Amino acid sequence: MRILILVWSLICGAALPALADQRDPRLEQLFNQLASVRTAPEAQTIVAQIESIWRQSGSDTVDLLVARAASASEAQDLDTAMKIFDVVAEMRPRYAEIWFRRAELLVAMDSQQEAASDLAKAVALEPRHFQAHALLGRLADLSGNKALALAAFRKAVALNPTLENVAKRAGELAFEVERKPL
Repeated sequence: MRILILVWSLICGAALPALADQRDPRLEQLFNQLASVRTAPEAQTIVAQIESIWRQSGSDTVDLLVARAASASEAQDLDTAMKIFDVVAEMRPRYAEIWFRRAELLVAMDSQQEAASDLAKAVALEPRHFQAHALLGRLADLSGNKALALAAFRKAVALNPTLENVAKRAGELAFEVERKPL
């Protein structure tokens, strides 16, 4: 039954134009507002609006599939979640958020290299995806690539200055990386 639903979704979704969530005109203003806030509570509403826009795929079918994948992931059925995300990625390859969501799942599945590849796709489509930059930084940090981690963390914090833990780790890495010749 699941396979039939996925095949039907592919057929229906293929007829719909791919809308790039990252091109929503509201994002520019939201990012300008986010850059000027100083506290996490101030940023919370703006970040929620940005994330809401990012989640809008432009397709009811894709949105339903992403919700199903999220439910499967929450139920620890990671393989099913990944299969659904794979279908969505094929349906909407220019949908930045699907690459970020897949990357999060791949990290949970201990597939860091694949996750890094998906994150690269996410930031190529939406260079302001601060969550993707932060996760790229975390993966680089875990792999020992401190310079790359620092660059990714700095980018994330530049986009969302209220990412306190990311900023803290960037500060630690800056001391480690910049005090030594690279």
